[in-house]
Amino acid sequence: MVDRPMVRRIMIWAILPAFILGLGGAHFPNSVKLLLGNPAAAADMSQDEFEQRTRNYLLAHPEVVGEALGRLEAKQGEQDAARGKAALKAHAADIFQDPGSPVGGNPNGDVTLVEFFDYNCPYCKMMAPLMAKATEADPKLRVVYKEFPILGEGSVYAAKAALAANKQGKYEALHRALYQVRGAVVEAKVLEAARAVGLDVDRLKADMQDKAIESMLDQNVKLGEALHITGTPGFVAGQQVSTGARDLSNLQAFIAQARNESQAVK
Repeated sequence: MVDRPMVRRIMIWAILPAFILGLGGAHFPNSVKLLLGNPAAAADMSQDEFEQRTRNYLLAHPEVVGEALGRLEAKQGEQDAARGKAALKAHAADIFQDPGSPVGGNPNGDVTLVEFFDYNCPYCKMMAPLMAKATEADPKLRVVYKEFPILGEGSVYAAKAALAANKQGKYEALHRALYQVRGAVVEAKVLEAARAVGLDVDRLKADMQDKAIESMLDQNVKLGEALHITGTPGFVAGQQVSTGARDLSNLQAFIAQARNESQAVK
């Protein structure tokens, strides 16, 4: 697990000197300018003097740290959202219409929900029954499954098996079964789940070696990176890209917004 407090501290000390020296100086109270002087004067200080004055000021005014980090995160969020929308437009065919991606719900539905997921992700597992409920409640919803195995070898094996199961017409059956696995999803448990849903396991293993499956997983990872999907689950619908679990009403609102956008264009 990432040590988020440590990451935040590193970010603060990496960006704060530059922020004070000009990137955000106009937003700080006059006391900062009196303490450090204008950027030109601050630039003439020795490194030790500058660091000591900065440290003293931050200890006296710790709220500045939160303000600086908040502004940085907001700016990065805006930039990521803008890049994500541009990527969504550029890769729309691969995201929504890739013939190799398994499809659930109504194949001819009026709105498409794309999910990027990993079978070892606890949040994806939590979303599985909600995805099923949303699909059952919306007969016009089309679902595109994007295998996005980012949590280790077991995840990659499970993703390959699920895509290979599609060749036997049992993608969704294995997809659901893999979310029922207790503990880490690893090779032995994947094969056990495959047998339980009636798959020909020998054929499954052979089909998993298909280079097209490897290419599809590579493409999904590249799409996720382009869309700035940094974790799982990730969702795409209409012009929206979102990362993280959500409750059923929020998921349905996400779908409804995409449907409204589509109808407005028409």
